[in-house]
Amino acid sequence: MIKKLREFHTAKELAELYATPHDHAIYGRGHGIRVNTTIQLAKDMAYQARAKSVADLSCGNGAIAKALGIEKTILGDFAKGYEYSGPLETNLRKIDNVDLYICSESIEHVEDPSSVLNSIRKKSQTLVLSTPIDAWYDTNEEHYWAWNRGDVETLLKNAGWTPDVFIMLDTTVFGEPYIYGMWGCK
Repeated sequence: MIKKLREFHTAKELAELYATPHDHAIYGRGHGIRVNTTIQLAKDMAYQARAKSVADLSCGNGAIAKALGIEKTILGDFAKGYEYSGPLETNLRKIDNVDLYICSESIEHVEDPSSVLNSIRKKSQTLVLSTPIDAWYDTNEEHYWAWNRGDVETLLKNAGWTPDVFIMLDTTVFGEPYIYGMWGCK
């Protein structure tokens, strides 16, 4: 069951929330482990896809995509500071197709996750996705959605993705609020 957690923010509120790019390093041990795990998954998916291009349009500080060492790396974020800044949904229409797309900690932040996953599918043959799962009582004002593993896999399949790899990371053992699901998809 996908659960809507809160009402959507206005454009002005979003501009204030995302005034600067997200830096995972300031959010605790779990975020660091999640980023490092996502990097390893992305390296494997890039290798399997023989990727020569990668995009991440909600990249925060860009740590995941930059760590891949792929020459054609397209970075963007809602916050200013990248060639592509502003809403993910808008920026997806602006980029060329890529071999690998990174969507890390993003779909819980958008109004229409299904539409975003469909748009990414049109731009890439390979996807690395991470999102909190089973966060039914999430108090993060930036997160609109809660879901479980099966819900996310249904969203992925409905968008034309085939989940190839799944990794779960439980950071609640550190006193942090999230269990993360990470998928590699073709």
